Amino acid sequence: MQTNTLRTGLLVTAAILVAASIFLPLWGMTLVSVQYPEGLRMVVYPTKIVGDITELNLLNHYIGMAEIDEDFFVELDALPILFGAIAVMTAAAAFVRRWWASAVPLAAMTGTAIYGFWSMSRRLYQFGHDLDPNAAIKIEPFTPPMIGEHVIAQFGTYAYFSWGTILPAVAGGIVAYVLWRDLQEHRAAAPGRRELGLLRNPLGVEG
Repeated sequence: MQTNTLRTGLLVTAAILVAASIFLPLWGMTLVSVQYPEGLRMVVYPTKIVGDITELNLLNHYIGMAEIDEDFFVELDALPILFGAIAVMTAAAAFVRRWWASAVPLAAMTGTAIYGFWSMSRRLYQFGHDLDPNAAIKIEPFTPPMIGEHVIAQFGTYAYFSWGTILPAVAGGIVAYVLWRDLQEHRAAAPGRRELGLLRNPLGVEG
């Protein structure tokens, strides 16, 4: 009984973490220069992009980078739906005591994470390589970092993952632990199931 209660509690907690991530920032970047010593900030949520977007787009124009626009990031339309579906699957798994019930949301989390990191890497590459050759300031093509510090022309940038990414990662760890426990129990119960089958059909006769 205690094991069942723990399993349910862990999965419900994981579902809440994923659901909360819909409303939290995924990733952010701060740009600092002589003109902007306090920094210009951009924060990406699953549903929107906020921050000093007008000023950043002005700087992007000078170095030939594309404008930051929510319409460009079509992935943002899918993320709230994916997070919501994963939260529902995880909550449902809490009440279905089968190993596959915890495997399904974990597979969905893993797939979403792989897609998210691939998509973000592709977008960052596009921003740094699809430069306007007629820009006022010429710079070499580059890929903005997904995390950490970087220098672009005379600007310093700092990129970081935020709670909207961290909480689903924690939820994934919780679900992975639950799946590991489920598989252990499934394997431990296998001999008993075989013995029960032999008792019911000792001759192995199909009927």
